[in-house]
Amino acid sequence: MRHAKQAFSLCALILALTLPSFLAACSDGRDDDERLPSLIHRLLLAAGADASSGLESFPGVLPPDLPVDLPLYPGSDLIVSSQQPITADGLDAESSAPGGIARPVLYFIMLDTNDDRGAVFAYYRAAFDEDPWEVQSTASTEGLDTLEFLNVPDIDIGGAVSIVDGGPDERTSILISLQDTGAFVEEQEAYDPGESLAVPIGFPEELPLYPGATVTGSAFFREPGVESYLLILVTTDSQGGVIAFYEEALEQAGLTIEAGEPSGFEDIITFEDAPLDIRGEVLADRSLEDRTYTEVRIQVQVNPARPPSDDEDGEAE
Repeated sequence: MRHAKQAFSLCALILALTLPSFLAACSDGRDDDERLPSLIHRLLLAAGADASSGLESFPGVLPPDLPVDLPLYPGSDLIVSSQQPITADGLDAESSAPGGIARPVLYFIMLDTNDDRGAVFAYYRAAFDEDPWEVQSTASTEGLDTLEFLNVPDIDIGGAVSIVDGGPDERTSILISLQDTGAFVEEQEAYDPGESLAVPIGFPEELPLYPGATVTGSAFFREPGVESYLLILVTTDSQGGVIAFYEEALEQAGLTIEAGEPSGFEDIITFEDAPLDIRGEVLADRSLEDRTYTEVRIQVQVNPARPPSDDEDGEAE
């Protein structure tokens, strides 16, 4: 059990160090549910989570498999929660139950409130010093309050609360992390992306389908003066290999390419032509379904009145 507590203390320390920038990123895009799982995933990696495991995120609700009832600050808004099996230093992930694996599970719960940071910290200092909880440590700095706690009846369960205020929306943000070192997870079936879906009609030919990739999602949207496309595909090739392929294809199509600004571990390139009749981005990142796959997202905006390409007007060979 000492190894488990040491591992969690390290996790809590890294969490405290990375929390301000994490919450700032969440606050900048708090209405964008698609960004939150990615941000939490990066924080899990920083805290020592096993990147091969499946992250599950639950916007607006608690994780369904939460092993205990946690005190949630009265009147706070639950922004997002997540759970993920992890492997930390000193913890072995060995099979020890039929159909299951003994593997710690890490949970995150993010809330915010209009109340000030002092009131929130006082609430959790009292809440986690009542049965079945026991406060293990507290720490406060100018920008952050943290509190570590333990479940006395089940010492495999412990966690930390981190509290920050003064974000872009001037609300107090609360992040509860909980680790269950005695948890079991079911063995996961191998990821199967299934049959490839059709590419949307009219998808720009300047962006060929990556060789051997499986299309897992697509979308098309038309509004006055612009047609927007989204194509999602997966491949077992590397992120770098995917980006290099599209850089070459886009250069051959005469488009201008620039490196995009990543928000995590993804690779991004943006592209456009001189009259801005076509522009967009290609993003390659590790798939959350299976970290041995690369997920590729291609977003394109096209002027429907642009001149046809050589292939479209029949002049190409």
